[in-house]
Amino acid sequence: MGGYHSLLALGTFGAVLVQACAPVRLSPPQPVRTVADSPGDPWRPERAAVVAQINGARAELGLPPLAYDSTLERVGDLHCRILIDEDGDGHFSRSGVPPYLRYLLAGGHGFHRENVGSYSTTGTVVGSALARILSTSVEDMLAEVPPDDGHRRSLLDPWVTNVGVGLVVRGGEVRMTHELATEVTQSWAPPPSAAAPGTLVSLSGWLAKPWQPEAVEVLWEELPRPLSDARLRAIRAYGYPERRSMFHANRSSTPNSTPAFTVDGFGSFRYRWATGPHEGVEIVLLWARHGEGRQLVPVAVSGTVVVAKTELSPELALWQGLGGSTTRP
Repeated sequence: MGGYHSLLALGTFGAVLVQACAPVRLSPPQPVRTVADSPGDPWRPERAAVVAQINGARAELGLPPLAYDSTLERVGDLHCRILIDEDGDGHFSRSGVPPYLRYLLAGGHGFHRENVGSYSTTGTVVGSALARILSTSVEDMLAEVPPDDGHRRSLLDPWVTNVGVGLVVRGGEVRMTHELATEVTQSWAPPPSAAAPGTLVSLSGWLAKPWQPEAVEVLWEELPRPLSDARLRAIRAYGYPERRSMFHANRSSTPNSTPAFTVDGFGSFRYRWATGPHEGVEIVLLWARHGEGRQLVPVAVSGTVVVAKTELSPELALWQGLGGSTTRP
C-alpha cells in the first residue's frame, strides 16, 4: 500500500531528472547531530533512531552525517497528517501541491527531495512495533540495488546535508517521510513567496566556503490543481518543473546587456528578474561548484507563486508559517 520515491539530480549540470522507484511498504521485521528532545512529541525516540540509522550507513561510506532540521520535520509531519486524513500514501495529497513547493513555502531554501512510506494494519501500532517498522523500512531502502535504488541513493547522496523525519501514527496507520535537503547558504534573501506577473524581484546571498555559485536555472509550472483519486494512485515519481531559462555567473545573455546573475570576488551573488507574464509557480535553482571540483551541484532554491492578486490559495497558504529554527544540536 505504501511507496517511497526519490528525486535525484542526475549528471553534472542542467535539467533536474526523476529517478522512479518501485513501491516499498513499511513492514514489521522478521555522537553526531541528532534529534533533540521535544516535549509533547511521542515519536521523538523513533525519529532519532531513524536519523541514527541513516547516519550510520553514511559513516560506513565515509560520508558526513546529516544535521537534523526541524523545518523539514514540520513539513513532513503536516504532509503525513494530510495523507492519513485522505487515506493517501504518496508524495501528493489531493491538493496537488508538490513536495518542493511545500518546503519552499514553509521557508526552506535548500535543494529538496523526499521519500514517503506508509503502513496500515487493522490493529494499533504502539511502542516497539513502530520502531521495528521504521527500522526495517530503512534497512530495505539501504539494501536496494541499481537501477532501482533511488531511495538508497537519496539517503547516501554525498551532497545532502540536512534531514527531517516526518512521522504520524494514528491507530493502525503509519505515515513517514524523509525530507532531505542540500543546505550550504550562509546568507539568503529570496524573492517574495507570491508576486503579480511581471513584478521585478531578486534573490541574493552567499554560500559557505568552499562553495562557489556558478549559475541559476529558472523553472516554471502551472499552479497546483486538485488531483483525482485515480491520478493520485498513478503518480509514482515526481520531479522539479521544466526549465524556462538559465543564466551563468557574470555572463550577458545578449551583446551589451548587463548580466542578470552576478557574483563578486567575495562570492556574494545576486539575480534580478521579472516574474513571468502568466500565473504559475516560478522556481529558481542555484547551481554551485565545491572547491576545485568540476561537478556543479544544485544547492539552493527559491519559489515564487505568480498570481494576479498576489495572494496564496488556502492550499498553498497552509504551508506558510511552518518555518523557524531549523537545526538542532
